[in-house]
Amino acid sequence: MPYRNKATVQGWVDDYLAQHPERTGSVTVLEKDFTPGPESGMVVVALRNVSTITYIQAGVDETGPHWLVTFEPRTEGFDMDAAGVTQLSEDLLVVAGLCDYLQVRTDEAMAAKA
Repeated sequence: MPYRNKATVQGWVDDYLAQHPERTGSVTVLEKDFTPGPESGMVVVALRNVSTITYIQAGVDETGPHWLVTFEPRTEGFDMDAAGVTQLSEDLLVVAGLCDYLQVRTDEAMAAKA
């Protein structure tokens, strides 16, 4: 499905970030499994105060493609004060918004193909 190539996903991420300058620390689009092609375009998000690897990628089931957020496991716990939790919640709102935006753009691309 060509909606998931890296260039398309990068364009969508750029559009989202331009509309939402309150972005998290870093958002990068990578080739999924480092293999260019139509199934690529994994979005890696670096949270500002948590070192958990976080990424957004599309999965496909019988109803079609769905963007999902993955939080890789950590080996250790972490402590935060109220300000740190507030910052983390702001980062997660951006991740959720970006995931939703990617879903909307994907749905539009799929409808245009139909």
